[in-house]
Amino acid sequence: MAAGMICILVSVFVLMLCGGAQAAAPEFDTEHFCADFAEGHASGSMGDMAKAVCLLSERSTRTIVDKAWDRVSTDNKESCLKTSRESYVYLAKCLSSAPGR
Repeated sequence: MAAGMICILVSVFVLMLCGGAQAAAPEFDTEHFCADFAEGHASGSMGDMAKAVCLLSERSTRTIVDKAWDRVSTDNKESCLKTSRESYVYLAKCLSSAPGR
């Protein structure tokens, strides 16, 4: 999972360097997403750790998505939003693989 996250972050960072003006990325409820994620993947203190790691990943990836958002076509943004599951990590992965970035 860590190698995949690094790949996503690097891809979105490269996307961010392509140039252009900044626009607002979507707002996701990361607390809710990460609580659901932790509930489905761990229990007890491991659930708390899973939620904390999820929140850290979501928040750091959101910063990258915010900077890269305007460098993707409207069609690709809409398509990626439909598959993002309201997760910045999933959104970043989709945006980084969008054609014609």
